Amino acid sequence: MHIANRNIQMTMNASTSIIDIANDEDATAASLLDNETSSSACDNKKSILFFWAEWHAPSNSGGPFDTVITTLAKQDDSVQFYRVLAEEAPKLSRKHNVTTVPTLLFLNTDGTIVDRIDGGEDVASVTQFYSKLRNVTSSSSSSQSTSQKQSQQDEAQTTTSSEQTLNQRLQSLTSSSPIMIFLKGTPNAPRCGFSRQAIELLTSSNVSFGYFDILSDDEVRQGLKSYSAWPTYPQLYVKGELVGGLDIMKELMEEEGGLVAQLEL
Repeated sequence: MHIANRNIQMTMNASTSIIDIANDEDATAASLLDNETSSSACDNKKSILFFWAEWHAPSNSGGPFDTVITTLAKQDDSVQFYRVLAEEAPKLSRKHNVTTVPTLLFLNTDGTIVDRIDGGEDVASVTQFYSKLRNVTSSSSSSQSTSQKQSQQDEAQTTTSSEQTLNQRLQSLTSSSPIMIFLKGTPNAPRCGFSRQAIELLTSSNVSFGYFDILSDDEVRQGLKSYSAWPTYPQLYVKGELVGGLDIMKELMEEEGGLVAQLEL
């Protein structure tokens, strides 16, 4: 189904770092079709390209994919988000072999694809791949001298053992229950409003879940922020994979079927 050209100009949402790409002219203006460079990110940023269509409800405005992308963009200005009207930008779609919606591309600073999602309804993967993208070493690091790299390697060796031990512990904790929430306090006595709201969402969904009080262990509290590339609490994990924080839980709760359906619980 082809969407009529509505003469939409490339716009940037003032409240988020999302640039809307309505056609190939917009893509060219945003340097997404620049053949002279492999990079498709502005200002040497990592970027996410979200290809959508008006006829596809899950990717359209207010759908679960659009909702998660909008929420993530509000939280982070270090990653540039592009929302591409796929059928009106055929050159950009062909460049990235986009044949279905939604398609999401997670790009490093040099334009290389770190991950991609082609179709489907796995909304949780968007948050997981976003976290992975934030943790990927920027391509600019390749310009470091050999001596700088060696120095970093020497310093890293002194902390590798403890970091591996902590990461193993965090991996074990996040996978200790099919649904796991890290919060301030306990379900019966949450110690912040955000944690209380997250517990209310889970209990109202009638799901069983495990929990960990991050106030009881500062090593876990600080380490999980780096492990998940998610700086705030609460944090919700499903089958060991990060779903997100309270905002994403709320957005998914409002979709058809609520948390249970959206997370395929």
